[in-house]
Amino acid sequence: MNRTEELCVACGLCCDGTLFDFVKLESGDDGAKLKGLGLPVKVSRGASPVARFPQPCAALCADRTCRLYAERPRQCRMFECGVLKDARAGRITFAAALRLVKQARRRADEARRLLGELGDTETHRALGERFHRMAERLESGAPDAAANATFADLSLVMHRLKLQTLEKFYTKTAAGD
Repeated sequence: MNRTEELCVACGLCCDGTLFDFVKLESGDDGAKLKGLGLPVKVSRGASPVARFPQPCAALCADRTCRLYAERPRQCRMFECGVLKDARAGRITFAAALRLVKQARRRADEARRLLGELGDTETHRALGERFHRMAERLESGAPDAAANATFADLSLVMHRLKLQTLEKFYTKTAAGD
């Protein structure tokens, strides 16, 4: 396994619902074939139908590999996070990249743990969607002091995770990237 593969398998944030809520299929992607391979592809009913499937990805294995790697959609094939790009370009070392990945994974795992404490069991939904649903649920009811304190902790974790992903993980379009 090369360093790039090592970093991606250590991470998986682009597939586990941390960075993205869904993957949009593009021209050349065979939605029917992907659906047959187990991805829950849905097509919108708008004037310009869009085929997509939700994150976390159904093809993501426990070891953070993709069981459909050879057949994955174009968006999955083309995406490279900012951390990976920085490591490949020598702007950061692979060791530093791995530390960033581990820090982001810890934050995402902590957010999932706190969501669980608050009663969220929708692990099939993306992290951001789960957070927003929990906020709506708490706003519509009368949460107790413990739930409010846990949600405050969750909000802080999500804020820090969002800042880190915006700064380090989302692809930048600067020259040379």
